[in-house]
Amino acid sequence: MAQATCLHCNELYNVRPYMISTTKYCSRRCMALNVRIRLSTPCEVCGTVFEHISSRANKAKYCSRKCYYKAQHLKGTVIHNCVHCGKEFKSAPSHKRKYCSRTCISKSSKDTWNPAFSTIRKAMAARGLINACARCGLSEPKEILGVHHKDRNRKNNNLENLEVVCPNCHSKEHLKHLPQSG
Repeated sequence: MAQATCLHCNELYNVRPYMISTTKYCSRRCMALNVRIRLSTPCEVCGTVFEHISSRANKAKYCSRKCYYKAQHLKGTVIHNCVHCGKEFKSAPSHKRKYCSRTCISKSSKDTWNPAFSTIRKAMAARGLINACARCGLSEPKEILGVHHKDRNRKNNNLENLEVVCPNCHSKEHLKHLPQSG
């Protein structure tokens, strides 16, 4: 075995004699570390020049975590009003927050009426709108009550177009155009 010197760590390492003219590094790690292009950039907060690898050229702005946190603090905070409850809250200017908490987000989503035709019954039940049949007054069991589209357009999910009906009344509504149904 012959010995060669690593170009990165300057350590001696053993190599087979036929590879002595082509080998440069003791390991793949040393090769990867040595081929990285290092750049120097001034810190945006303190001005200290620091080194980083070239792949971070557009991202490296601060020399340390301390400078990063100082930069975040210097950006300040913005006062917002919660869309749901109206309470004032603070957040970073880069955050486009509308709600003060996850609770307000959840409550607000229940207030917004925008269900797809497959989730209409679930949305109405969550708001307490499924109580009794609008035609015959049947109220128990609530599980059998369905939702009927008055204009028969399943894509028109406005509350004015929806009617809570029992299975019997729903069948009568959809079969009333047939001559044998009475």
